Amino acid sequence: MIPKELTWEDGLIYEIDRILDIRQAAAMKAGGRGDRYTISVRGKQSYLFFERSTANSGNNIGRWFVEQK
Repeated sequence: MIPKELTWEDGLIYEIDRILDIRQAAAMKAGGRGDRYTISVRGKQSYLFFERSTANSGNNIGRWFVEQK
């Protein structure tokens, strides 16, 4: 999966300029573990996480999130 944009809580959409790195990592503030994407949005570097669902069935394969500062 390659993310293309972020939709913020207030509905603003930010295009992801570039994916700089993808690795397994823990989300230190939010908890959990998954794939950490190092991304560039408007020239600023940030982390975008994908945490896989533990459910064995259904359409929800996981969730995307950005840790708040």
